[in-house]
Amino acid sequence: MRDALADRANEPQNPRMRNLTRLLVVIAAGACSAFTVIAAEPVDNCATMLGSLSVELRYARALPPGKQTTFVCPKRFQPLVGASRERILRSLGTPDASSPDRGWSYFFASKYVERGPGTPELVFSFDDSQQVSAIDCHRLPPAPPPAPDEPT
Repeated sequence: MRDALADRANEPQNPRMRNLTRLLVVIAAGACSAFTVIAAEPVDNCATMLGSLSVELRYARALPPGKQTTFVCPKRFQPLVGASRERILRSLGTPDASSPDRGWSYFFASKYVERGPGTPELVFSFDDSQQVSAIDCHRLPPAPPPAPDEPT
């Protein structure tokens, strides 16, 4: 058996096979270098985070009445600090609420029901150059308990 393999290894190769082998080696080398270049590109963490928030926001807004969102506020918002107001608007759409002192608010809740206690609220604050300066994410507090009835 070994002799048969040794004889076969010494046989001259078909020129077409030799060219095909060379072509495959060149293609493989090119693919490896292309993947290396792609892997070396920097990651835009702001775009990644805005994309995730956008998907979560669309999902929460499409929930049927009575269904609670499972959205959890991210622990870090650092990639979003410095993003332009326009970029936030393009990614997340029109805010649910806005005010000069509080910034833009996005509520992760169904658009079909009133926002109740525990609804996640994402708030973007902007500086004078229209860049994100601060981000806050919290759940809406529960409603205060009703006042006790006055004795008559």
